[in-house]
Amino acid sequence: MKLIYSNIKKGEVKLLAQNLDDLWYLSTIIEPKDIVQGKTLRKIKIASDEEKSKEAIKKPVFIKLEVEKVEFSKYTNVLRVSGIIKEAPEEIPLGDHHTFNVDDNTIITVIKEQWLKYQLDKLKEACSETKSSLLICVHDREEAYFALFKKYGYEILAHIQGEVQKKREENIKKENFYLAIINKLKEYIDR
Repeated sequence: MKLIYSNIKKGEVKLLAQNLDDLWYLSTIIEPKDIVQGKTLRKIKIASDEEKSKEAIKKPVFIKLEVEKVEFSKYTNVLRVSGIIKEAPEEIPLGDHHTFNVDDNTIITVIKEQWLKYQLDKLKEACSETKSSLLICVHDREEAYFALFKKYGYEILAHIQGEVQKKREENIKKENFYLAIINKLKEYIDR
């Protein structure tokens, strides 16, 4: 995560979310009653004078909302921040509900009445975070999974199935599955 602007006395922090770990950090920092602002897409209904039917178009707008709910999903790669609109262009009614979809390369501003120490620590940790260097390998006699440890959980990198000798078969030469696992681990370490 990249810290663009910070004024803790005013309770204001402007951030650039760069990856899925950043979204997880934001989900732990943003709470109900916080103010979140940024650019977003909003459907705006346009009524022409001749026709009474209303057409809706998506328009990029700058909105400030009071947070009611924060949802993080590693499967959709999106952090959803829902709340009530406090400031918006005049064609958008105040008090309506809106949801920010925060994903990679999204800039948002988080405003809190008071930043708690653990929130500031999380923010500092998120801004100084480097790529994960913990590789997980889980295997048995016939298959192996390789995953990369992340803050939000893990990301599966590969799954290999080995041709190993069954216990009841005799004198059938199969590949060395454990050697294949070691080679795969070396490959990921070299990357």
